[in-house]
Amino acid sequence: MTAKETISAKITRPNLSGVVQRERLFSLFDDNMDKPVLWVSSPAGSGKTTLVSSYLDARKTPCIWYQCDEGDADPATFFYYMGLAAKKAAPKHKKPLPLLTPEYLAGVHTFTRRYFENLFSRLFSRTARQTNQAVPALEKRDKAGAVIVLDNYQDVPAGTLFHDVIASAFDIIPEGVHIVVLSRGGPPSALARLQANNKINLLDYGDIRFSLDESRKLALERLPNLDKKYIRTIHEKAEGWAAGIILMLERARIKGTGTESGTNFDYERVFAYLAGEIFSKTEKGVQDFLLKTALLPALSVPLAEKLTGVGNAGRILSSLNRRQYFTERLSGAGQCYQYHPLFRDFLLNRVKTEFAPDELAVMQRDAALLLEQSGQREDAARLYSDAGDWRGLVRMVILDARELLMQGRSGTLEGWIAAIPRGAEEDNPWLPYWRGMCSFPLDMPRAREYLEKAFKSFKAAGDTSGLYLSWAGIVDTYTFEFDEWRRLDDCIAAFGDLRKAYPSFPSKEIELIASSRMLIALTFRKTDQPQRVQGWLDRVSALLQENPSPGIHMDTAYCMSLYYLWKGEYQKYAVLLERVEAEIHHRTPSPFIAIRIKMMKGIHRWVTARYDSALKTLSEGLDIADKSGVHVFDSLLWGFKAGAEMARGNMEFAQKSLRNQMASLLGAEKTVETFFYHRNSAWYAILAGNPSLAAEHMEMIAARVEKIGNPYYRAMWLIGMAQTEFLMDRGAEARDHIQRAHQISLTMKSHVTEWHTLLIDAYFLLMEGKEQEGLSTLRRGLSLGGRHGFVHIEFYQPSIMRFLCAKALEEGLEQEYVKGLIKKLGLAPPMSFSPSDSPLCLENWPYPVRVYTLGRFEIVRDDQPLHFSGKEQKKPLELLKALIAFGGRDVPEERLADALWPDAAGDQAHRSFEMALSRLRKLIGVEDSIKCLGRQLSINQLYCWVDSLVLELWFDKTEGSSTRQIAPRFEKAVGLYKGSFLPADANLHWTISRRETLRSRLLRAIAMAGRHYEQAGEWEIAAGYYVRGIETDNLAEEFHRRLMICQLQLGNHADAVMTYNRCRRLFLAELGIEPSPETTAVYSSIIRKQ
Repeated sequence: MTAKETISAKITRPNLSGVVQRERLFSLFDDNMDKPVLWVSSPAGSGKTTLVSSYLDARKTPCIWYQCDEGDADPATFFYYMGLAAKKAAPKHKKPLPLLTPEYLAGVHTFTRRYFENLFSRLFSRTARQTNQAVPALEKRDKAGAVIVLDNYQDVPAGTLFHDVIASAFDIIPEGVHIVVLSRGGPPSALARLQANNKINLLDYGDIRFSLDESRKLALERLPNLDKKYIRTIHEKAEGWAAGIILMLERARIKGTGTESGTNFDYERVFAYLAGEIFSKTEKGVQDFLLKTALLPALSVPLAEKLTGVGNAGRILSSLNRRQYFTERLSGAGQCYQYHPLFRDFLLNRVKTEFAPDELAVMQRDAALLLEQSGQREDAARLYSDAGDWRGLVRMVILDARELLMQGRSGTLEGWIAAIPRGAEEDNPWLPYWRGMCSFPLDMPRAREYLEKAFKSFKAAGDTSGLYLSWAGIVDTYTFEFDEWRRLDDCIAAFGDLRKAYPSFPSKEIELIASSRMLIALTFRKTDQPQRVQGWLDRVSALLQENPSPGIHMDTAYCMSLYYLWKGEYQKYAVLLERVEAEIHHRTPSPFIAIRIKMMKGIHRWVTARYDSALKTLSEGLDIADKSGVHVFDSLLWGFKAGAEMARGNMEFAQKSLRNQMASLLGAEKTVETFFYHRNSAWYAILAGNPSLAAEHMEMIAARVEKIGNPYYRAMWLIGMAQTEFLMDRGAEARDHIQRAHQISLTMKSHVTEWHTLLIDAYFLLMEGKEQEGLSTLRRGLSLGGRHGFVHIEFYQPSIMRFLCAKALEEGLEQEYVKGLIKKLGLAPPMSFSPSDSPLCLENWPYPVRVYTLGRFEIVRDDQPLHFSGKEQKKPLELLKALIAFGGRDVPEERLADALWPDAAGDQAHRSFEMALSRLRKLIGVEDSIKCLGRQLSINQLYCWVDSLVLELWFDKTEGSSTRQIAPRFEKAVGLYKGSFLPADANLHWTISRRETLRSRLLRAIAMAGRHYEQAGEWEIAAGYYVRGIETDNLAEEFHRRLMICQLQLGNHADAVMTYNRCRRLFLAELGIEPSPETTAVYSSIIRKQ
């Protein structure tokens, strides 16, 4: 029998000949199709299978026929074979249904729902095509388009997960699809809720037993001349039991009619009695044929001939099928047959009495070998076990283990291995190896126990492949468990011994598996040996070019990603992600791989401060987890999502993510995942202004950090604890922790960790007033960050980054990098920073919007000037100009409306104002740049810088400055004044007051600065200011006079005389007056000194 025929034996409907068409029951079935499930329960041999198969033929209903057996106790086996059945039923769907691999087991209910939703949709679309109906037309269940039959349901052991899986499937059956269950008993307890909810129709033996008329039809088809009275006797004695009727008819055919036994018999006992009578009358050659072939659960003619040596096997089987003698032909599967379960049980019992144990064992081994060769591997394994042929079973385990695990059928593989006696198991180290892999990843300690046992046995046997694979498996149990990474030191040492003893790898694939595990072990534990780690990284990168299988490729990429992440090599991380995505581009990755990729991408976007993109990607990963039931990474996904939300300032959403992170930990508290939860909670507490709570969270994981045994996590904990302690006024302890973290970063050669520590240390130093040391540390940190493009900092606090960026801009440190940091982090300028209490005074800050009103009107967004044209933009821009002219802060709507729409009534003015404001915000294009609160409008100084408003702030500071401060502050003010306020809008009356105010304040500032430099004896600088004053207002006589005095002090008598003459001519021409006596006196003193 071929592998294709083997599959057919389990998922193919029996093809019965000479079947009585039982229209009475077909109508009953039609009536009972008003509910999703029809459960038919009756004793063995009562004709359930024949009845349903003939009903489907009569109604021309497409179906999936699934024969349940004890193997379905492993739900992965059920899903595997049901997937094959679905492919057979709907071949146009090229994408296979998923396999129940271990990552699904934590959410098997979700997996089941998604699996059957997919299966039902395939059946639905297929049925619609076949019946030429649109799917929406299938509104009534009695118009069912497809049926799934679960035959021999009773063979699945009670108390197994299979029944819960079926309950989940039954719960979501759509209109147009039915499930018919054939069983010797009623629904199990797992289906009680569905029964209570009226979703199951039940038919029992009383409903389906043969009527007298049906018995008569059955009898006459077999024995046309049989007496009707005798038929009634058979019917009454058999009580309508199909198997009993057939056996009595067969006995009548062989022995003739006679007196039948009494009623109230046990069905199976009577079957054995009657079948025995008939069997004893069968010729010896046919008896032997039946007994030997009974060892085969499904048999093809060639397989039966090989097992029995009977050349006419096809004729025997065909005859049995034609006579309906408990031999079913499988439709669409060539010359394939199977015996009715009752008949096969009878034959197997006879086998044990007809053959000696040794002889039976030989027959079983021969049958098992034939089954193995034909692809019926589960049946072969069962027979090898029955025969005690442990060598054959071990061979099957070794050959089939990898494929079974890929199908998720670890329960099946474990069952095979468990059947092997301890002595035989200990002789072959591959058995404990595969037993360990069966427990991965659900029971890591058990997996490790068996893998370590296998490793020792492989070592004794000198099996290189086994040694490297079992070693890699042991490493995986530690890394995947996220716990006790210190124990990886033993693995690293063992690998060194392996390389010395076996320097050549048995294959490229095994070399990649082992090398990638060595890389991750070194990354976790030996970061103080960066050259060693780099060497293995280079080796793994080279091996990846050999195009390994997708699973191995993904595992390797994950190992490499952690190295890049902890080192801060984000560009290489990005390239790795591109390669991974290219690898799966033309494939459909499993949910496990798809979620892992989403997590890797989300982390990369998080550490590169693309927080919105990180949130989107991580949410996509969680969506896949919800839809697939694969929740392996939930805790980490929620954790990084909480981090991205905190970095964005979305504290409410961050709190929800933290709650979900905690919920996903319950029942499976891995050390590293618990660390991340408390680390996130501490960060949240810091941002919420509760450092004492943050300290509690950090203390809770102090011991776990030591247990993890990873320098990177140790440094992360120290960075968080340092910031917590600093907020609690424990400066010395904070400095000590950050210095220790810094030392770890240098040992690891982790540039990103070094960057974290330098910036935090610089902040501590600057806040403690250690300006020189703090600036030096800040300079080093920014230089390092600029070279590598670092953005996101651990335990990110916007206030700290704002302060450091403002300080860097003030000091001229790494200007372009710092501005890039500000933009990527979305930092608003600090509200309090020297030399002004207003953020507007930070002129170098990369504001999203800048508005220039002095000497010109211009709006610049993200360093690009905006260009406006069109009449519809005039009023919005005038609104902005008026807002600035009226001070830019808390300007009443009424004042603005009066200026811009003086002739409009109240409501009309308000509507015009609202429309202009809306258009203005759209023109500017930056959310929150203009605030409106309580019908008062303000420029948002955190996002919008306005030169004239900044100028006024500097004027305020200049006028109140000490002698030391006046010069630099005046320089700022004069530097900002590029011309009069909105010179092109001089015709707008509401601009006049602001224009004159700014001009007057500038002149006062110039006068103050000039006097300051005169007093300091800086005559040339003072003269420069007076020249600027004259340029601003050439009729300001004081500037002419003070300039003459400065020129006189500098010995420039001729220039002083020229200054006086220009002043005199100007005054006479413009004002018709002479200069004042004070100015004339200065001039006279100059003349006298010439």
